[in-house]
Amino acid sequence: MHLSVINTSNRMLNELKRHNYVTPTNYLELVKGYISLLSEKRGELGASANKLGNGLAKLEDARLQVETLSKELELKKVIVAQSQKDCEDLLVQIVSERRVADEQKRHVEADSERISQEAIECKAISDDAEADLAIALPALEKAMEEVDKLDKNAISEIKAYAKPPQLVEVVLQAVMILFNRPTDWGTAKRVLSESNFLQQIKSYDKDNITQSVVNKVKKFIDMPEFKPSKVFTVSSAAGALCSWVHAIYVYANVAKEVAPKRQRQKEAMESLELKQNALKDAQEALAIVTQKLAHLQISYDNSVNEKNRLRDEAEYLEAKLDRADKLVNGLSGEYTRWQESIGMFNISLVKVTGDALLSAAFLSYAGPFESTYRTSLMKQWVNYITLHKLPLSDNYDFIKYLSKPTDIRDWNIQGLPKDDFSIENGVIATRGNRFPLIIDPQGQANRWIRNKESKNHLYIIDLKMTNYLRDIETAIQYGYPVLLQDILEDIDPALEPVLSKSILKVGNRSVIKLGDKEIDYSDDFKLYITTKLSNPHYTPEISTKVTVINFTVKKDGLEAQLLGIIVQKEDPSSEKKKNELTILVAKGKRQLVELEDEILKLLANQKVPYLMMRV
Repeated sequence: MHLSVINTSNRMLNELKRHNYVTPTNYLELVKGYISLLSEKRGELGASANKLGNGLAKLEDARLQVETLSKELELKKVIVAQSQKDCEDLLVQIVSERRVADEQKRHVEADSERISQEAIECKAISDDAEADLAIALPALEKAMEEVDKLDKNAISEIKAYAKPPQLVEVVLQAVMILFNRPTDWGTAKRVLSESNFLQQIKSYDKDNITQSVVNKVKKFIDMPEFKPSKVFTVSSAAGALCSWVHAIYVYANVAKEVAPKRQRQKEAMESLELKQNALKDAQEALAIVTQKLAHLQISYDNSVNEKNRLRDEAEYLEAKLDRADKLVNGLSGEYTRWQESIGMFNISLVKVTGDALLSAAFLSYAGPFESTYRTSLMKQWVNYITLHKLPLSDNYDFIKYLSKPTDIRDWNIQGLPKDDFSIENGVIATRGNRFPLIIDPQGQANRWIRNKESKNHLYIIDLKMTNYLRDIETAIQYGYPVLLQDILEDIDPALEPVLSKSILKVGNRSVIKLGDKEIDYSDDFKLYITTKLSNPHYTPEISTKVTVINFTVKKDGLEAQLLGIIVQKEDPSSEKKKNELTILVAKGKRQLVELEDEILKLLANQKVPYLMMRV
């Protein structure tokens, strides 16, 4: 290959008087470029094949999951339907039980209201009877207070009489009548002698006095002298017993009147108690029904919640199935294309040996030559590779191999002519390891570089500027591009370290010595050199440090540019629409590539279930 370039350079010198020096540096550049390109392309092709293979695997996994989800969804729909039926049956039972409970509740509330009214009436009867008794009770209580004052000495005082005073004897006769005893003095003394006489007085059964006893006592009550005040003058003990007899008599008469009321009260209370017991039983029965209804409601709520959960799961499964189906069907066309692409990548991995060699040779040697010489060199190299039985793609194309269609469209929009020769120059300028020195008499490359790097803080300098080295220093440090334009056949020796990329490693830093300064070197730094000389003669010392590129406009490129100028003059609106469409198409195609990359990235980085959620 190296020798063929030497021969072609001699032929070009004879035919076009254009010098091109082929040095060992070019050969070393070929070797280094070949090793780098071989590694790069193997990595790219392998990564692309793996990326597509992973995408195919994910699509196949999604297809299998669609089948599984379809079965799960059918089963889930059956369960949801059964759960819906269970809820409806339970709701019917709840309505029936609630109807029974409501009826029982109405009866219980009616009975409760009626019994409450009867309780009020019973209380009124009781209050009436108690009011009547309240008339007699104060006198009885007062009499009992007097009785409480009695003691054995007071009773002994009465017993001591051999023949008691008349009033004392009358009082004791009344007392004996209340106790249903004979009224003679002897009997009275014996009763008085009983140890529990006073207790009998205090616990006397006043509520069960017969009418005959009351009538007998009335005779004493009617006596004018049978008054406690008179009897107290004779005997305090007899006076207390007289007060007691009076109180018992009054109480007996009142109790007689109150008895019917008490009987009614008793009957009413007994009836009320029966009704209250019945009401209690009804309330307990209602509580049981209410509790049962509450349990049924809880069961219904749980059933509804379970039904809703199952329905949500079914809807989620259905949505998931729909997304999975969209994923599989939406990428079905890509599935076939990716399979074909993987086959092509695998073939390219075999053919990369020869393809990378041709590309490295073109980058290293083809820059200074015009298209006819480049074509001749390519034919010689292909024959050489074929002769040595190295694998090589049948449809190898330098431009397609080292550039992307999206990049080429961007270059065309930025002003690079669309002919193959100009695009080859663009590839060499952007992919070469050495900085490009571009022979650009028509200024095509200069305009393209300005447009291409305008957004990257481009420094535009020439050797006539007094501070151009300072601009280069800044660009090297911060990774900005530099366009050194309009050079002649010599380059300032101060730029030699930059052209030869004499970069030193100091720890983690990359530095370069420019003049007497050591400055940090950014890998993003780019240097473009252009000359307007149509046939410059650069010494081997310069040629070995840069990649010389012949950017002289060819007939095809010139025709396209002239056509564009004529259209712009004759029909500027059409030219404007054409440019807009070109930009729009380029943007659309770039988006297609980016979308495919994003799809493959998602397929590679996410699991299938998660992908189904994002479709």
